[in-house]
Amino acid sequence: MKTWSLLYILVWVAFAQILIGVITLLQPLITYGVHPVIGVVVLVLAYLAYSHVKPTACPDRIKRITKTTFILSVFQGILGAILYTLPYVGLANGLVFGLVDLLHVVNALAIITQASSSATAFDMWEEHEYAPP
Repeated sequence: MKTWSLLYILVWVAFAQILIGVITLLQPLITYGVHPVIGVVVLVLAYLAYSHVKPTACPDRIKRITKTTFILSVFQGILGAILYTLPYVGLANGLVFGLVDLLHVVNALAIITQASSSATAFDMWEEHEYAPP
C-alpha cells in the first residue's frame, strides 16, 4: 500500500470514529462496541503511517506530524480506557468523567487534524507539487 493512501485512510477512519462518537451520544447501546474497535484501527493506522513515513526522505515536519498523530492516538486509547472504567468505579457522571470525555473529544479532533495535514503534505511532497525555497 502506498504511504499517501495509508495516510488518507487514517483520516477517514478517524472521521468515522468521530461520527461513531456522535452517534454514541444519541444511541449508546448501538455503537458502544464499535467505537473501541475503530479506535484500535486508528491506533494501528497511526503507527503504520509513522513507520512508513519515518524512513523516507520527506521533510522532517511531516515526520514530526505523523509521530505526533501516533502519540495522540496512544493517548486517545488511554482516555478511552479511562472513560470505559469510570462507571465501574462510581464516576459515571460528574466533573472527572466530563473532563476526561472533553479531552477525548478534543484529542479526536486533534488526531484527524494532524492526520489530514500529514496526508496532504506527504502526498504533495511525493508528487513534487511544491517549489523548494
